[in-house]
Amino acid sequence: MAMKSLILATNLIIAAHYCSSLAVGSGDTLLLGNSLTGNQTILSKNGEFALGFFSPSGTNNWYIGIWYAQISEKTTVWVANRDNPVRGMPGVLHFLSDGYLRLFDSKGLSVWSTDNSLKGSRAVITDAGNFIMLGDGQNKSEIVWESFAHPGDTWLPSMNFSKGMKLTSRKSSVDPAIGVFSFGMDISPGKTQLVMVYNNSVPYWSTGEWVTNYFTNIHELNGDKTIQMFCVRNSPSSIYFNFRLEQNVVGRIVLGDNGRLELYYLMEDHRWNSMWSTHGSQCGTYDICGAYGVCYPNEVCGCVDGFTKSKNESHVWQSSGCERRTPLHCSATEGTTDEFSEAKNQYLPEEGAVLINNEPTQQGCRTACLSNCSCTAFAFATSDPPVCQLWFGELFGMRDSSTGQSVFIRLAASELRHSTSEGSSKAHGRSIVLPAIVAVVAVVVLAFLLVGFLLWRRRRQARRSIEEDVPNSLKTFTYKELRIATKNFEHRLGGGAFGSVFKGTLPDNTLLAVKRLEGSGQGEKQFRAEISTIGRIQHVNLVRLWGFCVEGSRRLLVYAYMPNGSLKSLLFCEDEEARKVLDWKTRFQIAVGTARGLVYLHEECRDRIIHCDIKPENILLDGDFSPKVGDFGLAKLVGRDFSRVLTTTRGTRGYLAPEWISGLPITPKADVFSFGMTLLEIISGRRNLNFNSEESGIYFPSWALFDIRKGNFIGIVDARIASEASIEEVRRAALVAGLCIQDHETERPSMSEVVKILEGTMEVPVPQIPKFLQVLLDQVEDNDT
Repeated sequence: MAMKSLILATNLIIAAHYCSSLAVGSGDTLLLGNSLTGNQTILSKNGEFALGFFSPSGTNNWYIGIWYAQISEKTTVWVANRDNPVRGMPGVLHFLSDGYLRLFDSKGLSVWSTDNSLKGSRAVITDAGNFIMLGDGQNKSEIVWESFAHPGDTWLPSMNFSKGMKLTSRKSSVDPAIGVFSFGMDISPGKTQLVMVYNNSVPYWSTGEWVTNYFTNIHELNGDKTIQMFCVRNSPSSIYFNFRLEQNVVGRIVLGDNGRLELYYLMEDHRWNSMWSTHGSQCGTYDICGAYGVCYPNEVCGCVDGFTKSKNESHVWQSSGCERRTPLHCSATEGTTDEFSEAKNQYLPEEGAVLINNEPTQQGCRTACLSNCSCTAFAFATSDPPVCQLWFGELFGMRDSSTGQSVFIRLAASELRHSTSEGSSKAHGRSIVLPAIVAVVAVVVLAFLLVGFLLWRRRRQARRSIEEDVPNSLKTFTYKELRIATKNFEHRLGGGAFGSVFKGTLPDNTLLAVKRLEGSGQGEKQFRAEISTIGRIQHVNLVRLWGFCVEGSRRLLVYAYMPNGSLKSLLFCEDEEARKVLDWKTRFQIAVGTARGLVYLHEECRDRIIHCDIKPENILLDGDFSPKVGDFGLAKLVGRDFSRVLTTTRGTRGYLAPEWISGLPITPKADVFSFGMTLLEIISGRRNLNFNSEESGIYFPSWALFDIRKGNFIGIVDARIASEASIEEVRRAALVAGLCIQDHETERPSMSEVVKILEGTMEVPVPQIPKFLQVLLDQVEDNDT
């Protein structure tokens, strides 16, 4: 009875506020006794953020939240009552006279409130998007509660991210309730990193340790003008992270319901654009397909052989996984009749692996798994030393990939026999059911249609195989769209052995660059290489692939347009005015940015990528002369389990590493050699190999190293900019260039070491003269004496 009286009294309070036209407060503030309901809002002083009620499209649930006030598409950055929506109609957000802030539903029940131990005198929505409650004591400017301390799925600039705080994903785009992914500080002793966790228990991605001014796993954001991340340590136990955006840039970091962390910025047309994300493919999200599920390149979940989906699902995310068709047979008394089914081309399951070091053969690894009834799978790698891995319990995180390896999954023997016999009996049944006369007619018809059918199937399979390699983040263009955008391929920007690049403009005035590939063999290979490498990665110093077109034999790739063209077009241009823009500061910026892009390819991708063709032609410059490494047509993917890859000699003369010319397997150090040659060209403004000059052959690097060893660093700088160049930066660049072009790959630095040397955080010795340059250098020294 007392409870009914309390509810009735609360309802009367709410009704009284409805009848008195609800006082909303002043602008950005709620005062004691004020309320919000319906479409009433409070607005930050700068007009950027609003706080009020909203209902996701297609639902009848209402929430109190904060969103961008000047964007027509409602983008919420914080939700108060995530797990307790008000049903049917907006409730009332009431700042009670006793200093507590509460949300009531239509029945007068409290569904959300601030901390009951904290009292305030007023609540304010700030220009940063923080909803704060100010104290009611002597210091009325003291913040006693703030939404920034209780974030949802969004991290805003100026939000101090400290221990104990975490982002939590939504359940879906229309359900802001807390999902299965979270992002917060690593609480392990001595750790200064942020981690992403699945189901509050399984870490599946981290930023890496904080080093000076960047996280090691997101090094690509270091140096980007748009965003600056920083770490503040007030004491060994008090630490927080924050980020700033360039002036007039609106942005946010969001943990999506797919388990991916993304940095968005607002474009001029008020659309959000993803600037960076933790992984390009949804298959990189932990447990995306559930137990015994496999994520395929087209981001559809399937089951391994012998398993079936737990329930019929049309949506890929957060699949409930797969279950066995036939139970295993294994016991201590009867032994086992189980066998193994091979699942080829798989990334190994991410959790639960046990390493067995004393099993040198695959058969021994198989026996070790079979002898334990809890072992569900094994994998064996013939490395040095051999590696045997066993899995116990359910398998999670399997992904189909051409660079993966075989996983042998335990099945009941009857399941394997059933699969084999079922296939053979069906084939036999088909052969005896058809009467002879039907068979003859079928042969005649098939002979008539065979050519057409094979051609149709070949084209269909070719297109399907291409589309399976393509991330779903890429847009599919029609040939007609690109022909119109390029004005029938009128404005040619450049080209190479595999095709030409044309400038285009979309109907919304977005500029793009369209590469039209030519040649049925090499053109097709380059197309596949481009979409399987750069289509899946994002970095501020790598060219952005927007989409592609596949129609018949036509293959086109669509990139972001680079207004300043390639580094070659300015570095070796005969136009003196064009060359003047490449002052020393710009050249050094290009060198450092290119190096960072290669660090990402070599060390930070899930599969390491060797570009194989680093040269000025493949370094593109945006409007700010920020470098973007492009043209991945020759790139090679190297699995994490391999240190080198064998490939045919290709690339460009003057940039090929000695081991590559000799036909030996290559490593990422082949790119280091090419970068060293390119760096010498950036410093000097001269081609390293110029057959059109009287100084033919690889002559410039010879005398450049001669001067470097004598300490005459400024002597190799382009004479047009030598007077303005920083001697210290020239010294670091020249020394690291000399190290990069050493004969043996072991004598060259890694690209991460190159970045440290260029940035001045690592010292470097004077490089030796490579043997392939020594002959020419001897001639130089003889002439010098």
